[in-house]
Amino acid sequence: MPGWQDYVVDPMTQLLTLIADGVGGYGLAILVFTLLLRLAIFPLTVKGIRSQKKLQDLQPVIADIKKRAKGDRQRESQMTMELYKKEGVNPAAGCLPILLQMPILLAMYGALLTVGGCLGPEGETLQVVGGGIGADAYNSCKNAGGYMLLDQNFLWFNLADIDRTINFGSALPSNWPDPATYISFLAILGGLTFWIQTYMTVTPSQEPTGAQATMQRVMQWYPLFFVFIGWVFFSGILLYWVFAAVIQIVQQYFLSGLGKFERHMSPEAIEFARSMGAGKYAPQSSGTSVVSAKGSQAISESNSEIDDDSQDKVPTRKRRRRRRRRRRRG
Repeated sequence: MPGWQDYVVDPMTQLLTLIADGVGGYGLAILVFTLLLRLAIFPLTVKGIRSQKKLQDLQPVIADIKKRAKGDRQRESQMTMELYKKEGVNPAAGCLPILLQMPILLAMYGALLTVGGCLGPEGETLQVVGGGIGADAYNSCKNAGGYMLLDQNFLWFNLADIDRTINFGSALPSNWPDPATYISFLAILGGLTFWIQTYMTVTPSQEPTGAQATMQRVMQWYPLFFVFIGWVFFSGILLYWVFAAVIQIVQQYFLSGLGKFERHMSPEAIEFARSMGAGKYAPQSSGTSVVSAKGSQAISESNSEIDDDSQDKVPTRKRRRRRRRRRRRG
């Protein structure tokens, strides 16, 4: 995208570097910067989670609408939109905040790639063989006489290198591929936090069907995909992903509760979690039964309106005969 690097990524890179100079390193800077970004987009996050929660509360009513529509897509769509209108729900409201967050998060990702790039003695960007974000990027930069701004130790890993929490390299044959010679705890932690985040997502009370069910099955594999990608990414990126996921988990805990975790918890455990703030700031609803009652009323009204319209537009022979008899009697 023209101007993206110059006007978006580079200013964010400068801000990240400024924070790193202030806190004494890029490790803390990534944590501080991620927290600041999450606070900046917090209103969008709240709006997205609450809109999603409202839609999920209406799922039992929407399922009832599908049964009553009996395969009539036009009738089902009309009744569903009428329900949304009565309940004050916008089905697109949950997607818009996520879309607005993406440019900010991509800019942060670009800033990390920038400070994780290979630089020459004069600060110029070096194009080296094996460079990029893969397993050989750090060593390739070092062998070419370059350096990385992220070349700093933080916790148990180097921000510019892959996290090799347990390294079996010296004990294995030299022909083994590099990703098979170590265990990355940071990548595993990233997959775990991502799984917790997706499992805490609010879900309908009834089993999903169609495209929604397919999407949920795909999302079940995302944590493994994250571990696979994170296994060969430099640790600075993983630190950002993990900390961002932890913040998202905390936000979901207070805004929507425990999600699917409640299915495996006892009533006492759920009550304890709620006493500790789980779902404390979730949108206040009148309860599933009341919502269902409203939805059923809306469905009934829609049914009657549709039936009346169909009777007026398509008069049967019986109705015509009755009219003729009335005219004759009159």
